[in-house]
Amino acid sequence: MRQRTLILISIILLAAPWSFGQKSRTDSFKVVFYNVENLYDTINDPHTDDNEFLPTSKVAWTGERMYHKIHNIGKVLVAIDSTNLPAIIGMAEVENKTILEDLVEQTRLRNGNYQVVLEEGNDPRGIDVALIFRKDVFSYLAHKAVPSAKSFRSRFILYIKLLDAKKDTFHLFVNHWKSREGGPEETAIKRAENASVLKHLTDSIFSVNIRANIIVMGDFNDEPSDQSIAGILGAVPPGKQPAAGTLYNLLYETFQKGGGTLYYKDWDLFDQIMASGSLLMKKRGKGPVILPPYGYVFKQEWMLFRNKKGEMIPNRTASSKEYFGGYSDHLPVYTVIKY
Repeated sequence: MRQRTLILISIILLAAPWSFGQKSRTDSFKVVFYNVENLYDTINDPHTDDNEFLPTSKVAWTGERMYHKIHNIGKVLVAIDSTNLPAIIGMAEVENKTILEDLVEQTRLRNGNYQVVLEEGNDPRGIDVALIFRKDVFSYLAHKAVPSAKSFRSRFILYIKLLDAKKDTFHLFVNHWKSREGGPEETAIKRAENASVLKHLTDSIFSVNIRANIIVMGDFNDEPSDQSIAGILGAVPPGKQPAAGTLYNLLYETFQKGGGTLYYKDWDLFDQIMASGSLLMKKRGKGPVILPPYGYVFKQEWMLFRNKKGEMIPNRTASSKEYFGGYSDHLPVYTVIKY
């Protein structure tokens, strides 16, 4: 653990050359997280189990269906803010960098001039977390992919360090924790391990700068009130007096009101964004700040379908056996950072 801390701190303190060139000016930007549900290409990867998403699979994952998926995801992300595209977008369930580049180059996202960041992990199905950011808003400093567990094969935590035009540094962590397949209680210990690894990484940054601008996002497969998040990670509801060195769950109020990002028998809010206290403490005009109501779920009628119970739920792309042609089985979440 000490070695991992030193590696991460060395990245944080790395003096990386950068140049902004001509940048667009803005007094706010959006940070988005979206589990895009199995964004696969059509090529068989012999090193992973991607058999459910091949042209010969039961869902017949053809080039036409792949590009339909890409344009559906692009449509959702652009719709979050079509006049000022999100500056940062974290994603889960992306197969590789090539399909991610297709997403940003062959949809309306191309107007955002995005740079992509993805490292191949060791997930058995070959799906990874990823991040894209607008190069007219941020400059890249560094990134690192860290295994999110030692005792089992897991998706990596993706750490990215960015610099804005005002020379504010942002530390971003994109996560996709262990699923609940096999039962929520039976798998809780694995998400606890994911939380412990992430806690160690964020604490290593706070130990260098307690007022660091940290944003944590992901599909955590746990609710905001569960032990992994509220207890081990220590991400708490935003209060009236935020403190430096603490993580705050920007979707907690949405969770308390019964909101969700995916539906299985009932709504769950597994997709969340958290921010360090420094981003909630500032006054407008004194640096980057997140103001109430802090976090949002993006939910439009055209992204949904009516299930047998008559409820409108996320319209997914496919199951393991059937193609539906929708968007994702998750809804995206976002926050707004202002200056």
